[in-house]
Parts: sequence; structure tokens; C-alpha cells
Amino acid sequence: MKDSAEHREDGRPEGTYSAVHSEKVEDYSGTAEPLLPVLEVSATQLAPGPPPSNVGIFASDKVNILAVHFNAPSVGTVIIKPECFGFMWWDGPEECRINGVHTERSLLHTQGEQDGFHAVGGKRRTAGLTVRRDDLISALAALRGVGPEDVHLGRSALRLSDAAAQRYRRDIKAFMGAALEDGARTGNLGDGLFGVLLEAYLGATPEQNLRSTRRPAEQIVRRAEERYFEADGGPVSLADLCAAAGVSQSVLYRAFHSVCDDAPLAYFHKRRLNEARRVLMTSERYRGAVKNAALSAGLTEMGRFSLEYRSLFGKSPSATLSMYGR
Repeated sequence: MKDSAEHREDGRPEGTYSAVHSEKVEDYSGTAEPLLPVLEVSATQLAPGPPPSNVGIFASDKVNILAVHFNAPSVGTVIIKPECFGFMWWDGPEECRINGVHTERSLLHTQGEQDGFHAVGGKRRTAGLTVRRDDLISALAALRGVGPEDVHLGRSALRLSDAAAQRYRRDIKAFMGAALEDGARTGNLGDGLFGVLLEAYLGATPEQNLRSTRRPAEQIVRRAEERYFEADGGPVSLADLCAAAGVSQSVLYRAFHSVCDDAPLAYFHKRRLNEARRVLMTSERYRGAVKNAALSAGLTEMGRFSLEYRSLFGKSPSATLSMYGR
């Protein structure tokens, strides 16, 4: 980790940063959540394959970045604190949808009116960037010569030219490299990254008709997820999810297939299996550790748990504990 000195209100010095890179990571949410302005960071694996890898994090008082390489079909979720605003982009050999929208290398997805991002796809690298909402609005207003009240951040995606998209990715990569370099203390990298974002934002064309006029699918999914979290490992029915989201079963199914590439109850069951794996990967090795990991995720049928776990992750729960457990 690279970290500079001094301190501001939240403990981070103004004009300084932290940078983290890990090729192999047991639970990147545990690293990202304390450093970044997020309420939730998670990955839900949907099919067999290795866990995420090559996680890069940049955290400053101005700009924050989380980049993750996904090695299997999965849903990456980032829920951002209300005072911040986020952007996300994608690269990789397999297609990806961000908040239900098929992405392209020339698209810079924005948080829009939602509280974060759900990115679903196969092997890929996604990166998200957050800034303070007030900082972004003030800067855009000044550069456009308008008042802050005339700046609206409701678009779901911005289209860059091919050259601008390449330049944006190249510059972000260069700044991340400088942040991760041992002993690098070359000025305020947060300001530099903020400038890269502003240049891309001002030169982009807002995408039209990426959404229908109906309620956004990711908003429906998020309301259902909140009900899932409220259950705290207890049972959740389809009727519970529909009531929480305020939609019919058919609308709920369409939303989940669009955003998560899975049916609602199937997706949440896989979330429980992923939660059990995270516990096993960070647990001490002791008698009953596997059972406790399953129960902590709300999975009470041990025989079924072992079979489904092996089917999803390609190894038994005990093998995961032996490989990663302390």
C-alpha cells in the first residue's frame, strides 16, 4: 500500500492518497470498503471458475478508483455513498452489461439516478471511479459557464470517440501506475485523475434511448437486495422481493435477468454460497468451520450445501478452507 501523511476530517490527508494492488485476493470487499466511499462492494460468482484477481484501488480526497479482473461469470456490485457520484467502464474478451445496459469500449457508464452499479458478464476487467458530487457539479458549472443548479448528472452513459476512449483509459492507467510505484510522491494524483475525468465528460456525447421509460431495472434489483439484507440470513420468498420492489413477479424476473443474468431466488441463493466462500477464505481452520460458514450465510442443509458449493466453485468447502484458511 502507498500512503502519504497529514490528515483531514475522515482521516485522509488533503491532497494525498493510498494505492493498493493485489494479484490474488481472498475478499476484495474487505480491502475496498474501508478505503473507498462505498456502502457495499461485492462479487457474486454465477458459474464455475477462479475468483476475482488483480484488484487495484486508488483512494484520495478527490478521486477514488476500484479496478477488478473477473475470471468467471459474475455480478460485481458497488453501492456508492450519497455524497459521491460514480462512473464505470469495461474491457475484456466477453460481453458485459452495466446496470442492464450492454457496454462497449467507447461507453463511460455513469451512476445517473441510481445509487451505484451492477456489472454482469464473463471474463472481463471493470473499473469504477467516484468523485465528490459537489466537486463534480462545481467544476462542470465553472467550465460550462453556468450555475451549479444547471448541471444535471442523470444520464446513464456517455459515449466517447474512439480516440478519447483510448486516451482516457491510457491516462487512468498511467496515473494508477504512478500511484502504485514505490516511493512515488509526484504531486497530487487525485487532481490529475479528476482532470482526466472532466476532459472525458466534457468531450462525451450523452447516450440516448439506452433505457425505456419504465422504472430502471437496477433500481428494482436494488430494492429487492435491500430486502434480502434485511432478512440477515433468514428465508426470503419471491412474494417478499416483489413487495419490497413494488413490482409484479414478471417485472421482477425481467429486471433480474437484465441486471444479474439470473432469476431472483437463484441469484440470492448464489449470493449465499459466495458469502459462505468468503467466510471460508478468511476463516481459521477448526472443526466445524465449514458448518459455521454455511450457517452464517443462511444455508442450513449441509449435504445440499456441499453439492451446490462444489458445482459452483469447482471444489468442496473443505478444500477452500484448506487452501485459504488460516
